[in-house]
Amino acid sequence: MDCPSSTWIQFQDSCYIFLQEAIKVESIEDVRNQCTDHGADMISIHNEEENAFILDTLKKQWKGPDDILLGMFYDTDDASFKWFDNSNMTFDKWTDQDDDEDLVDTCAFLHIKTGEWKKGNCEVSSVEGTLCKTAIPYKR
Repeated sequence: MDCPSSTWIQFQDSCYIFLQEAIKVESIEDVRNQCTDHGADMISIHNEEENAFILDTLKKQWKGPDDILLGMFYDTDDASFKWFDNSNMTFDKWTDQDDDEDLVDTCAFLHIKTGEWKKGNCEVSSVEGTLCKTAIPYKR
């Protein structure tokens, strides 16, 4: 078992945990802190398999809410979305949304019913659970 504990679920070379706890949030940093307190970061998704794994596991085991906040922020410096965990943006699954809107304070949500990502306001007042991910430490 390479994950921190049995409450984590392993997929490919990462471990995932859904912190099933409703919290009031002032900012997305509050959500992110839930993960960093567990030595992880908010979820990043890098391929269709990972996206499907998360949907599947959320539906079956975690019984999460309809929308999960992705660990993504809009970087106004170069006008692009980035993952908090600094991994490369190699995959996306955006719903068809107009990109004309002002994206400052825009966060991304994984919509559990469709598996698509949608943009939304970061100023959520509460979340019904936080999805975190950590890489399995490389062992010599």
